[in-house]
Amino acid sequence: MHWPIFVRPTAGNGILLAMTTSAQSSHAPRPARTALNPTGGFLKGFTHSLQPYIGCRFGCAYCYVQESNVHRFFNGGFAWGDYAFPRQGVAERLAVELARDRRKGRLDSLAIFCSSSTDPYQGAEREWALTRGCLEAFVAAPPGLLVMQTRSPLVERDFDLLAGLGERCWLSMTLETDREDVRQALTPHCPSIARRLATIRAARSAGLNVQVAVSPCLPYTALDDFGGLLVELGQRVVVDSYASGDGQGGKRTARTSIPDEYTRLGWGDWRAEEAARSLYGWLHERMGARVGWSQAGFTHLAHRVTTETTD
Repeated sequence: MHWPIFVRPTAGNGILLAMTTSAQSSHAPRPARTALNPTGGFLKGFTHSLQPYIGCRFGCAYCYVQESNVHRFFNGGFAWGDYAFPRQGVAERLAVELARDRRKGRLDSLAIFCSSSTDPYQGAEREWALTRGCLEAFVAAPPGLLVMQTRSPLVERDFDLLAGLGERCWLSMTLETDREDVRQALTPHCPSIARRLATIRAARSAGLNVQVAVSPCLPYTALDDFGGLLVELGQRVVVDSYASGDGQGGKRTARTSIPDEYTRLGWGDWRAEEAARSLYGWLHERMGARVGWSQAGFTHLAHRVTTETTD
């Protein structure tokens, strides 16, 4: 996922410490003083986001986080895609915060997005298991909604915990294209399309709620082929584009390598939305309200929780 959430650095939340401590390595832990951070902007509708890691080793060429304060202030001197700092203690902090929300009767009104500026199931999770620890805290104190956003098959390890949250949890799996050559060109360090398809099907078989995030929509084979695959795979689908999805009308994307890559690969104008809009329209004819566009699509599930609990 690719929406930066900026938290003001203070001594109280531990971020200032992370900023002023020299990085020993690209995976040196950072102490977590908080777990849940209030959201806004593109994710308005969710009440909080959760980031088990700072940075992301998948390093997608289009990721908008590389143009955000999250990367500028917390990169430890490393380039985007070259670091993933574990937020040590984040699961324990989350358990404390959820216990407080439970005492105050606020659990059912929480709509949490994990994660907006990292992937909770990147390689570091195999060693640190911070995301699993957070899920254990959620199972003990379930929020109104938890959306787990990832592109990694490692999430299969935690199907038991996701299932334990029942209807309160959705797995949102990124699948920007059905073309492996496109995936290799722009996201070479990410899991293959075939592997992600297998994970989505396994999640459905396990009884999980599954949303497929075509975000951003990259060049795909043919409308009927990619569209048909998405109809088969997901209970919900969200389609997004660079211009609609980077939070600044494409300005963040313009500062990445995407314009040069599209020129080099002969893919036309990266700002064009025709292919993404066509896919959305094709899906809407077949899925109705189960397909969403960009921000409204991503926040639809959250609004169901936050609107119901404030009525």
